[in-house]
Amino acid sequence: MVHSTLMSEPEIRHRRIRRIASVMTVVCALLALLLLPSMIAVWSFVEHLPRMPLPAKLLHNLSVTDRIGGAAISMLAAGLAAWGLASLAQLFARFRQGDVFDLRAAILLRRFALSVLLLPVAQAVVEALTTAWLSRNAAPGEGVITISLSSDGILFFVIGVLLMMVAWVFHDAAAIAEDNRMIV
Repeated sequence: MVHSTLMSEPEIRHRRIRRIASVMTVVCALLALLLLPSMIAVWSFVEHLPRMPLPAKLLHNLSVTDRIGGAAISMLAAGLAAWGLASLAQLFARFRQGDVFDLRAAILLRRFALSVLLLPVAQAVVEALTTAWLSRNAAPGEGVITISLSSDGILFFVIGVLLMMVAWVFHDAAAIAEDNRMIV
């Protein structure tokens, strides 16, 4: 005999989705909020960081103006990442509310995918703008513009493309589900 206090398998799954989505909503929202201020922290101590994708000679004797400009330029990629994380936080919030297979959730997934896909491009632009900014006062012929593409960037791009495909299928599936709800 089964007691009525035991949860059914679907109830267990819904509860698990709500619990995970609640945690991920907070995590993604915090990351989105902290990303932009972290650029200020990075540029406050940039010369002491071990892995900066900038020529070391540009990181010596940075002025306050250099740091502010570097942080402002870095906000381009950080802002894109923050937008993607904010979209993901909204997506998890919808999951928490039980709105899993709807068009709004598909749009939020597409936004996150787009941010992942565009992040390597934004990082390359930020690197080029930052090196140009930091070498703006260099003697003629001494200015530097650095553009690089890493295997991490390629991987992010590929994952972004795959997430866009998932979002596309998710969107079409949500539209079909919406049509089916209208028929019934």
